[in-house]
Amino acid sequence: MKVRADQYARSLERELPGAFLMSGEEPRQKQEALDLVLRLARAQGFEERLRYEIDLSFDWSQLMNEWNAPSLFAPRRVFDLRLNNLRLSKDANAWLIAAASARQSDNLLLLSVGKLEAAQKKSAWVQAFEQHGLWLEVWPLKDGELLAWMERRLRAQGLSAEHEALQLLGEHVEGNLLAAAQEIDKLSLLFPKDTRLNSEIILSSVANSSRHTVFEIGEAIVQSDVQRALRVLHGLQNEGEEPILIAWAITREIRLLADLAYRLEHGENPAQAQKALRIRDAQMRHYTGKARAGSRRWQSLLLDAAQFDRIVKGVAPAGSPRPWPALTALMLKACRPAG
Repeated sequence: MKVRADQYARSLERELPGAFLMSGEEPRQKQEALDLVLRLARAQGFEERLRYEIDLSFDWSQLMNEWNAPSLFAPRRVFDLRLNNLRLSKDANAWLIAAASARQSDNLLLLSVGKLEAAQKKSAWVQAFEQHGLWLEVWPLKDGELLAWMERRLRAQGLSAEHEALQLLGEHVEGNLLAAAQEIDKLSLLFPKDTRLNSEIILSSVANSSRHTVFEIGEAIVQSDVQRALRVLHGLQNEGEEPILIAWAITREIRLLADLAYRLEHGENPAQAQKALRIRDAQMRHYTGKARAGSRRWQSLLLDAAQFDRIVKGVAPAGSPRPWPALTALMLKACRPAG
């Protein structure tokens, strides 16, 4: 069955298909659809996810053998295929048709492709997904559709907005759904549920375009200033800063606080600890207050920082959050006041 972007969620929640095709050149909508499929699949026992990037040099026999082989780790598996080249061999075409048509409950086939031309939509493998599975074709949203999409996303975060505020936000993101999603996520962190956003709130949230440095995040963490930390983080993200560099600054503060808390717990004089750790006088009061949370808390956050390092390097387990949400979560934990 072929579905639109505003229909696929209901279709998936009614019944998870054995094969799901996503086509088009709007990455945010495809990613949201993929996230929903994976979440529903995990709830139904699909515990292992195998991802394949498919180009001209891809060995399809490797995929075919894995599809037919029983898993050593999980009885039900998700095969997540990113088809970067649509020039398929006869064997690849035949396999996609068979896999999309199969009623095999232990394998779930997800296939993501770019824009399909009219002739490609009539190909047998695309028709197999449409007849036996689900086919979602996404397009860049028009102005009215973008406002409706942002309104739905705000509602999902427990917020609402005046029409003028939605228009202002739409103008700011210039049709970029990823930018819109990031702004809405930021608003959900800054404002409590049931807040109705107006133009003034949107302006104050998006107007700050001043450049930031990673060291400002460290200062905000030590002072437990959540709103400043979020402003700096989103400013750095919009300026193209690498997550790994920001994580370095956050981890540096966590490590310092873990060291300080340990020293104070073991009776070291605060002045001696300050000198050993080279903490400035103006900041020592804030560091001491944060250290009261105890060395165990900061050691635990160091483990979270190590997990983020695995995420950003692409070696984290399947189902791990993406880098920027994971980095935001780590920073918010570090910002939390002691006590």
